[in-house]
Amino acid sequence: IGAFAALSGISRKLLIFYDKNDILRPQFIDGENGYRYYSYRQIDTASVIVSLREAGMSMEEIRDYLAGKSPQRLIDMLDRQEDNILAQIQKLQRIRGMIRSRILQTQEGLGKGSGSVWVMESPAENLFVGPKLPEDYDLADGWKYLPAFYRACREKGVQTGFAVGTMVPQENVRRKRWNRPSHYFFRLPAGQYPDFYTKPAGTYLLGTAYADYGQVAPLYEKLLETIQTDRLQISGNAYEEYLIDEISEAEPARYLLQIAIQSENETG
Repeated sequence: IGAFAALSGISRKLLIFYDKNDILRPQFIDGENGYRYYSYRQIDTASVIVSLREAGMSMEEIRDYLAGKSPQRLIDMLDRQEDNILAQIQKLQRIRGMIRSRILQTQEGLGKGSGSVWVMESPAENLFVGPKLPEDYDLADGWKYLPAFYRACREKGVQTGFAVGTMVPQENVRRKRWNRPSHYFFRLPAGQYPDFYTKPAGTYLLGTAYADYGQVAPLYEKLLETIQTDRLQISGNAYEEYLIDEISEAEPARYLLQIAIQSENETG
């Protein structure tokens, strides 16, 4: 067993475990001393078993196949396992996309800091938008409606863990009803998901401020003042995001809020 363990890369302990569970039995067991002897023919079988286990295949599935192996059963089994691996790869790619998004968003927040207001041309972005929120929504209702948003994410195969943003309709921005968003949203990495909702390309007035959740009014006031003095007009929705939130900052007063309002010159 020691020599076979060295050749196959499988530990002695694991070989004994496979033997006891009818996964990989020795070619011969010495009745006098209990030594296990394996054939060189079993090396390929051993390596495939290890790879399938690493890929998540159960011992029951492997044992069932080995009990009645055939070329066609091998093809069928490996086809199924390949599909499982591809699904795992896709899942890991989406988790990686979320992690990369978090890194970039936090770096963006560190680079901008608080107190900035600027106008920029923004490309279209793919957002995942949750169910419409009620007209009388209040921030305190978040625990009531966020579960429906996460449930919608799972139903559509959208990875959770992105920073949750809120979309405020332009009419509510004009009427200073900033605490009445219409939807929660995730900003999604380019190319990883189908098009759900397109945040329009165009001109946006953006601002940042250190603020706890829900403390959006001072930044909106500052942005509306800029709209007036710079002879702009609101042409679309507002998008609220916390570039730095409770995931990276212990002090709520140091969360970094960013608001982007789609705008245009008064002349259009």
